Amino acid sequence: AVVSTQSTGVDSVECRVISSGEVDSIGSEDWNYGYVMEPGFTLFSPEGKVLEQNTQNKELVQLHSRPGFPLGQKLWLKDIENVFVDLSPRPWNIQTLGVRTLSEQVILLQNERKFAMSEEEDEDTEPTHEELGEIMVNTEWIVKVAAQLVYITSKNRFKNAAIPLYVPRLVQADLNPWVAMRNSLWQNDTPDKLQDSQNNYIP
Repeated sequence: AVVSTQSTGVDSVECRVISSGEVDSIGSEDWNYGYVMEPGFTLFSPEGKVLEQNTQNKELVQLHSRPGFPLGQKLWLKDIENVFVDLSPRPWNIQTLGVRTLSEQVILLQNERKFAMSEEEDEDTEPTHEELGEIMVNTEWIVKVAAQLVYITSKNRFKNAAIPLYVPRLVQADLNPWVAMRNSLWQNDTPDKLQDSQNNYIP
C-alpha cells in the first residue's frame, strides 16, 4: 500500500523486510554501524549496542545517549507513527534515522558517510546522474534499517497496521533511476518466506 506524503520534509515510500543483518561498510572501508534482526532488532557500533528491541515488552531501548533520547530511555513500538530517513544538503554526507510518535520526534542514529563527489557546487545544484548513483549506494544501508524498523513496528501494532516510511527526495525511485533499479533487484531477490501478506513492503 502506498502511503501519502505528509509535511515531514521527506517523501514516503513502501518497504518490506529484506535481510537478517548487515554493517554499513562499502567495499573495504571501515564500518560505523550495523544491525541484526535476531533475537530482536539491534543496532550496534564498534563500541557496542546502540539500540535494542525488547521482544518481551514490545519496546525499543536506547543504549547510547542521543540528544532528546537519553541513555536507557524506552520507546514503545506501538506508539511509533512513522519512520524517516533524512539526508543533509550537498555533499549529502550526513544521514539521519528517526521515528515519530504522536508527541515527539526521536533521532535514533546519525551517520556520516564519505562522498567522492565535489563539495564545491552550490547546495541547491541538482545532482548529476553519477551523483545520484553514489547517493543510492551511500544510503542503501540506512534505508534497509528504516525498512526493518517499519517491519517490526507494524508487527507490534493493532492488527499489524502498517506505518509509513519517509525518505529524502533524492532517494525516491521515481526521481533516482539507480534507486528504482536497486528496488527492482530487492523485489526479485527477497525470499518468499519473508513476504508477509499484510506488512512487507519495499523501499
